[in-house]
Amino acid sequence: MSRHEGDTGPMEPRPSTAARLAEIARSIAFATAHGSTDERLAWLTPHLADVRLALDMDVAFVAEMVHNRRVFRVVSTASRSAAILDPGQSDHLLDTYCMYVLQGRLPPVIRDMHASSHQAALLPITERLGIGCYVSAPIVLPDGEKYGTLCCFSRSTRPELVDEDGDALREVARAIGESLAAQDATKPH
Repeated sequence: MSRHEGDTGPMEPRPSTAARLAEIARSIAFATAHGSTDERLAWLTPHLADVRLALDMDVAFVAEMVHNRRVFRVVSTASRSAAILDPGQSDHLLDTYCMYVLQGRLPPVIRDMHASSHQAALLPITERLGIGCYVSAPIVLPDGEKYGTLCCFSRSTRPELVDEDGDALREVARAIGESLAAQDATKPH
């Protein structure tokens, strides 16, 4: 619950994380429904920041899978000093969590990566990026093509994360996939 200083009225409950992510998914669908003329992913930047803030994470990103590589397309960080990823950077898919996400072999919510028994926790990228917790969802286009992933992580563990956070992030990823497909459909061939 939140209250502004000096406000004596009844306290209004904060929307749940799932409700906030559902709102973001709706705004993504609305933002691209009328054939955005921005660069292919520029419109996504403020929405990705909203996702990161809703989940209270240090980093959120959209990555595309290109020729067995994960390529960061849009990145949102909590602070410039936290910026360890840049759009255009890439890693071999086998060295990333994204491979497991796309294969459905990584739980959508990992509250404590260091206590996780999942083999992804052993990847060098865990230490390199300082991943303490992780929430992810595949981005799948309406025709079934796997575009990439929507992922968020924090350097600290997050025991308060719930499975519904992963479900809600999947809805945001679905909205991104539909929006990307709609943009492709409006391009002249």
